[in-house]
Amino acid sequence: MLARNKAIFDADILINMVRTKSLEYLISMFEQIYVSDYVWNAEIKEATEEKKVLSKLINKNFIVLLNYDKLTDKQQAIYRQAYDILKSKAPLGYINEGERRTASFAKAHSVAYYMSDDNKAASYIKSLTEVTVINYCDLLFMAYSINNEDVRQISDYYSEYLVQFGKGCLPKALLDKVGQPLDFPTAMAKSSDKFGKSGQLTEFLIILKNEKDRCFANRLIALTQQPKE
Repeated sequence: MLARNKAIFDADILINMVRTKSLEYLISMFEQIYVSDYVWNAEIKEATEEKKVLSKLINKNFIVLLNYDKLTDKQQAIYRQAYDILKSKAPLGYINEGERRTASFAKAHSVAYYMSDDNKAASYIKSLTEVTVINYCDLLFMAYSINNEDVRQISDYYSEYLVQFGKGCLPKALLDKVGQPLDFPTAMAKSSDKFGKSGQLTEFLIILKNEKDRCFANRLIALTQQPKE
């Protein structure tokens, strides 16, 4: 059984969080985060800064790797059903292997959402498995909702996130009607609208807000402190 404040992450969003130096801040919203063993072994490359940073959080037992063999028989059946549906019914090329496995773990553990930056796959995952995808901008919105006094820091994370795509390479989800990058307030308003239309996401945000004062600061300190020599 995963923690009540649960979050399952795909590779792309973890990599973006490391590169924008927002990893520790954003994941401090959660008690623990979970990553499939496939994503860890196949999609987060060895000898990279991302692997190095994330490995430290595995060693601190804050990132937990999910393995199919450790699921109960009932969970394995749910996992296989979700996996087969995603593989057979989603259009070819829209959902990759890591996303299928991550969404299937979410379904097996009764998690109604998972964290990924692949907006192309999001609608198919939602329609086929009822698992909602939360992207990087949504995480920033969640952080802002919990800690609005940190708006400058969160805005800086957003600016750094845009830089990761390079000139002319921003996905449509980050562009306005005339093809310009969304400014920070507009991006947050877009995520706010998404949360406002989803009872599941609203409930998730309430859980995080209720735990803020008790947990957020302590987790952030634990994640960022250096080990003793």
